[in-house]
Amino acid sequence: MALPKQSTPKYSCILPSDGKEVEYRPFLVQEQKSLLIAQEQEDDKAMFTAVQDLIEACTYGKLKSTQLAVIDMEYLFLKIRAKSVGETVNLQVTCQDPKCDGHGEVVINLDDVEVVGDEPKNKIMINDEIGIELRYPRIGDIDLINSAEGSMTQTLEMLKRCMVTVFDQENVYPTSDSSTQELDEFVNTLSMSQMEMISEYFGSIPQLKKEVKSECVQCGKDINTTIQGMNNFFS
Repeated sequence: MALPKQSTPKYSCILPSDGKEVEYRPFLVQEQKSLLIAQEQEDDKAMFTAVQDLIEACTYGKLKSTQLAVIDMEYLFLKIRAKSVGETVNLQVTCQDPKCDGHGEVVINLDDVEVVGDEPKNKIMINDEIGIELRYPRIGDIDLINSAEGSMTQTLEMLKRCMVTVFDQENVYPTSDSSTQELDEFVNTLSMSQMEMISEYFGSIPQLKKEVKSECVQCGKDINTTIQGMNNFFS
């Protein structure tokens, strides 16, 4: 006689990038095992891949992880993790005194971690006549851009992938209709001041953040710091 199969609870949340409602379930033992193996390897790429696979499985295959905005992936992972192994996580925070190599300990309720920041304006006028429309970076963008050599090259590749349209007073030009050469020529003719304006958009994208307070176990001094990003909340 076959053993009975248990059903898993179903939850839902709203993605911060576009307000879309997504259903998800807690991860299973076999999925947690994959996460732990990746964590033990201390390999960021393996960890990244494990989280992507987990999110696709826990959202019933309805989400393609490479198409997710980075902030959505981080947010979903925290929600899934909270429902799977508990809402709290124990973290160590580094002492802020440069003469001390100690740390403090904090307990964070993942339900209290918020997406901080207003949605930036995604249409930027780079001069009086021409503007560009941008979108949030996606996981698939990160995978491809990380293979590029040099920080400047990576920045330009990110820009090309996240440009949705270029527009002027008369027309809108979808970048999906443009050739690689046309995109290269457009990006390479941007001035440094124009790149700075564009960089402000990427720098102001909302992030997962939590202000924490602790006390160094070694020197006893107060620690006031901000925890942000998925990796810092993983435990």
